[in-house]
Amino acid sequence: MKVKKLEISGVGGIRDILLMPHDRMNIICGPNGIGKTTLLECIGHLFSVGNTNIIKRHVSVDQGLVKAALSQAPTGIESAEFTVTAFEPNKEDHVGGKHELSSQVIPLKTTRTFGYQPLQAVSRDTEKPTHVLYGEARNGVSLADVKNWFVNRYLYSAHAGALRPAQLENHKLAKTCFSKLNEDFKFVRVDAGTNEIMIHTPSGILYYEYLSSGFKSCLSILFGIIKEIEFRFPDTTASAFKGIVLIDELELHLHPDWQSKIAGLLMDVFPEVQFFVTTHSPHIVQAAAPETIIALERAGDGVAKRDLPKSVYGFNGWTIEEILEDVMGMADTRTSVFRETVNAFATALNAEDIGQAKELYTSLDRMLHPMSATRKLLSFQLSALTGGQGD
Repeated sequence: MKVKKLEISGVGGIRDILLMPHDRMNIICGPNGIGKTTLLECIGHLFSVGNTNIIKRHVSVDQGLVKAALSQAPTGIESAEFTVTAFEPNKEDHVGGKHELSSQVIPLKTTRTFGYQPLQAVSRDTEKPTHVLYGEARNGVSLADVKNWFVNRYLYSAHAGALRPAQLENHKLAKTCFSKLNEDFKFVRVDAGTNEIMIHTPSGILYYEYLSSGFKSCLSILFGIIKEIEFRFPDTTASAFKGIVLIDELELHLHPDWQSKIAGLLMDVFPEVQFFVTTHSPHIVQAAAPETIIALERAGDGVAKRDLPKSVYGFNGWTIEEILEDVMGMADTRTSVFRETVNAFATALNAEDIGQAKELYTSLDRMLHPMSATRKLLSFQLSALTGGQGD
C-alpha cells in the first residue's frame, strides 16, 4: 500500500496543501510549528477510528479535512478521508478512517529512548487485534519491547520448527543491523544467565545496554519496524512488507554522520516500504534524493511546499548552510553576535573610522573558522580603508 496523493485543508497550522508523495521516502522539513508532525498525524489518523485529541482544526475554519488516494493492490486506487471540528484543547473529535488497513501502517513517535531493561523472563509476542492496530495508527507503536522480541527470537531460533520461516529470516536480518550501522560492530550472542545481548565492538565484547544512545535509537527504529511487521504478519518477511512507516524526528540522538546515512539505511533494510519522516537535520536532506524532500514554508497565514531546484545530484554538492537557508527556511545561519559585529564593522567602514574598524575586524577574525573565506573578504575591505595598512 502507498499514499499516492494527500490533501490537507484546515488542520493544525495547515490551511491547504496538496502532496504527491514519493513511493519510497518522503523527508518532511521546515521551521518549528510549520506542521511537520501534523502531516504525519494526518496520515496515521487516515487508518484509525475512534475519538482523538491529537489533531485540531485550523483556527480560521469550522471544519478541517484530510483526504488521500491509496494504492491498494490488487484493488487499485481507493480513497480515505476524515474531518475534524474541535479546536479547544479539551475537546475530542471522532475520526472514521480506513481502520481495516491499519495493520499496514507503523507510526514511530519521538519516544524512542529507553533505559536499562533487565529481562527476568522472556515474554510471548504481543497480540495485535484490529482495535489495537487502529489505536496505534493515531497513538504510535511501543518500542519498549524490542529487546524482549530480539532475545525471544534468538532463544527460539535454536529449536527446529519453533519459529516460522519468515520469523527466522527476520531474526537473521535483525542480527545484521548492528553491522549495517557500523561494520566494526557485530552481534555475538545472548547471555544465557542474564538474557543480555552481547555485541562485538572495537573496545571488546560489550552489553547491548552500553551502546551509545544514537546506536540504540537506530536499532530501536530498525528492530521496532521488524517486530511490528512480525506481530501483524507472522508469515511476511520484513523485506517484503509493502506498508507505510511514519517516523517523527528521524535524527533524534544521531551524530551528523549517521544522520546522513539513516534514510538510505531504512530503504535498504525495508525495500518495499513507503516512509514519511520529519527532520530538522540538514545532513539528512543533504544526502537525500531531491524528489524525496518535502520542504514546508509559511505562505501568508498558511503553509506551502517550497519549490526546490531540480538536479540529478540533489543537494549532494550543497553546503549545510545553503540547505539550512534555501531548503529548510532558516533566515540566517550566523549568530546574532556575529551579525551585529559585521554590521558594526560595515558602519565603521562607511564612516571611515579606522580605529573602530580595526578593533571590530580583530573580533571578527577571532570568531571565524580558521579556514573561512570571509576573513579574506573582510581583510580586503579593511585594507581599502587603510590603504593597505589594515594589519
